[in-house]
Amino acid sequence: MAYFSGKLAFITGGSSGIGLAVANLLAREGCSLVLFARGQDSLDKACRTIEAGINKASQRVQSISMDVADHHDVQQKIKTAVEKFGVPDLLINSAGVSSAGCFENISYDQFDQCMKINVYGTRNTVGAILPYMKQKGCGHIVNISSMAGLIGMFGYSSYCTTKYALVGFSECLRGELKRYNIQVTLVCPPEVKTPFIEKEAAALPAESRAVKSLAGLLTPEAVARAIVRGVKNGKFLIVPGFAAKSLYFWHRFSNGFLTRGPSDWIVKLAAWRSGK
Repeated sequence: MAYFSGKLAFITGGSSGIGLAVANLLAREGCSLVLFARGQDSLDKACRTIEAGINKASQRVQSISMDVADHHDVQQKIKTAVEKFGVPDLLINSAGVSSAGCFENISYDQFDQCMKINVYGTRNTVGAILPYMKQKGCGHIVNISSMAGLIGMFGYSSYCTTKYALVGFSECLRGELKRYNIQVTLVCPPEVKTPFIEKEAAALPAESRAVKSLAGLLTPEAVARAIVRGVKNGKFLIVPGFAAKSLYFWHRFSNGFLTRGPSDWIVKLAAWRSGK
């Protein structure tokens, strides 16, 4: 029997990008789904796409419009979802926003919005679902951070701040929730081909474009496969992609010496080429 067959997953940010890719893969493995995102139209479209690939009549694909940055909305919507569909076996926190630009060019409101969605959004969903998982006696929480949460990047001061916060949050949760038989998985992918890329292009410094290429570029489907495989194997940290894994290894091995030096050189070269 497939690992996910008959299980239930709640996925935030489930209407696009990594969240949708994971939803599609879990559905093909027999998992029922409840997708959360702000836009109901995009959720409806995602549900139709997923349902087209489902063969089992017992599987359910549902959606609920929810703003993860709104604590009260999350509490209400998670409660509604649990009452209607049951306590999930798996919570995947995929909702997030990108924020590119050097610190001096990022307003307080931009920084604050990134924090609210990426950090407090994850905190809100974990806080809402945790009492139900504790009562059930088991569960698995997957928090999607980024390579930018493991290695600081030029031109991503607000984004890196939020992703580093998710790494620390997940590390703490891993230890705290073991006593309740609740597992935690942290996912740190490199750049992924999502709607974020096009939206951030205008604000992205040339130096940032050069530096982030070091970790490679993956499709949402490739990241989803790594997540599903890692969850099955009970892994805590998942770094998808060979280039990203290698970069992280050398960063840890050299205490940053073998990554910061080349990064600084690439930044200088990119700045020179762009006439700065």
